[in-house]
Amino acid sequence: MAKVIIFGIQDFAELAHYYLVNDSLHEVVAFSVNAAYMPELKEFCGLPVIAFEDIEKTYPVNEYDFFAPLSPKKMNTLREQVYNAIKEKGYKCISYISSKATIFNNEIGDNCFILEDNTIQPFTIIGNNVVLWSGNHIGHM
Repeated sequence: MAKVIIFGIQDFAELAHYYLVNDSLHEVVAFSVNAAYMPELKEFCGLPVIAFEDIEKTYPVNEYDFFAPLSPKKMNTLREQVYNAIKEKGYKCISYISSKATIFNNEIGDNCFILEDNTIQPFTIIGNNVVLWSGNHIGHM
């Protein structure tokens, strides 16, 4: 699967790292944040943190994908801005779908974070950049 860079270095990034490492075939290789938010040690969860403005110098667009879960503070607005910035650089975004979610060959967009105990019924489409926390039931009409 993909070599993935996670955008962010807060709780949701740590949670995304845990899920991707323990419940996916993706390989998390780094984290990225805007240069103004770079940590002093330039490391998070034992992996390098790279300034987003310079990310393609170290991690070429054609070799790495992104995942941007982001935190709940202004989550939808910020996630959309970050998602658009990632796409403008030319990166693909992966989606994480828990192995403990029930899906039926649904069409699911990119940069989705779908946690355990979600049921997504047949014929249901999930767009891009969607977060479904645990315990949802998404049905078709």
